Amino acid sequence: MADAGNAGPPHLLSLKVMRLSRPSFVQSNPLSFENDPALPAHAALLKAAESELTSPSDTENVAVGDLLNLHSPTSPSKPQQPVNLRDFGLSDLLTLPSSFGNIYLGETFSSYLCVNNESLAAAQDVGIKAELQTGSQRFVLADTLTSTPARSGSNAALTHHDANNPGTSAPTRVPLLPTQSAEFVIHHEIKELGVHILVCSVHYSTNSGERRFFRKFYKFQVLNPLSVKTKVNSLTDGKIFLEAQVQNVASEPMYLERMRFEATDLFLYSDLNSVIPRGPASVSKQEPPSDPFEISNPSRTSTPGMGSGKGELVVGATQDGSIYLNPQDTRQYLYMLQPKKPSDLVARTTPTLGKLDIMWRTHLGQTGRLQTSQLSRKVPPVDPYDISVVETPLRITAEQPFSLTCRVRNNSPSETLRLSLHGVKSKMSTVLLMGASEHMFGNVQPLAHVDVRLSFFPLLAGLHKVCGFRLAEMVSGTSRDIDNLAEVYVWS
Repeated sequence: MADAGNAGPPHLLSLKVMRLSRPSFVQSNPLSFENDPALPAHAALLKAAESELTSPSDTENVAVGDLLNLHSPTSPSKPQQPVNLRDFGLSDLLTLPSSFGNIYLGETFSSYLCVNNESLAAAQDVGIKAELQTGSQRFVLADTLTSTPARSGSNAALTHHDANNPGTSAPTRVPLLPTQSAEFVIHHEIKELGVHILVCSVHYSTNSGERRFFRKFYKFQVLNPLSVKTKVNSLTDGKIFLEAQVQNVASEPMYLERMRFEATDLFLYSDLNSVIPRGPASVSKQEPPSDPFEISNPSRTSTPGMGSGKGELVVGATQDGSIYLNPQDTRQYLYMLQPKKPSDLVARTTPTLGKLDIMWRTHLGQTGRLQTSQLSRKVPPVDPYDISVVETPLRITAEQPFSLTCRVRNNSPSETLRLSLHGVKSKMSTVLLMGASEHMFGNVQPLAHVDVRLSFFPLLAGLHKVCGFRLAEMVSGTSRDIDNLAEVYVWS
């Protein structure tokens, strides 16, 4: 804290600034023993408990209760007493923090300002201005010196207290007689890390008409409550799997109230943080998807956020739905993104995917909210032309032909390509190509595609690769070997 102001005699007024924080439970060390008068030292323990009380009038309710609430049942007819708050080492009493404490990003900073007249003379036209300075911005939280109201979003109330009528609302500027005070409460949602400085200026006039002022500075550090790390896997068909690891780096546990992913306008996404119950009824009614990465609940794709479907969505993808994070605990979340337009080259090459909106609560329900910056990825290289499978049969049986629908794409935004597909028998696996081994597609326009249906004959059961193809561009003479067109499971 630092002081500044005009020189001269001591000021008539003083300023006290306190942070408004929620209280915490008083910790205690409860003892437990069997409540049986026949046991040795039973009377001595009761007497010792009564002697430890700070309030002699509450002997039977506080100390004796602390000793007896965890005793074991002395007989089947005397069951164990129910567990209460003291069983966890906490008292029914609340205590205020003894220090300023930590302030985390996303929390609301609340402060109580009190201007008190500690002199024997009256002060006139008392006004106060509170500003919060960050590394890049300045916020006016309260200003009674001018007619300009405080910034939008601040919640402040100036009250004028005296002995005859305490708690009455004060005008913009108030006179303060000796022992009178003016109170001011400010709130601000912390949105930046680093050093913050609360600047409080108090202006007033003496009885002789002299204008005086003084200023105080309060510096505090804003810490990061969460650490967010991401891993991205991009598939050749445009699908993206985003894994977000959220770690609690604060000094206290937190309760995750909301974890929502907001994708950019280029993508549709599916929230995969769910546990879908699998019973005999659900299995019989559910058909196997044609795409191994297809989400069986379409509402989660069309509805961002937590959604609502047959599978119960739980934060953290655990069956018990635990959403508590102790300090240094990490929880993982998985999302699948796919372009709204399958042939959208911009979606395939953009580095930004979306952002996370996180809301949590700490002790006694204190809220915090954090929105990350745009989550990015390393853009995978895009080939000028490629081929992928867009449709597969539900079941493939050994020694029975099956067909795959393949899509040949021209990924060039401005050049027309002449593409062809050739089968290379020496590089094929136990899944052999049937029919023509060459397919000529002619001119494929920029960002366009051509679908072709290929027939295959599986020789053996099991999991096999469909490979042994060469995709070529006739004009430039370039070609690509397709070593893994698809993976199929063949039933016997």
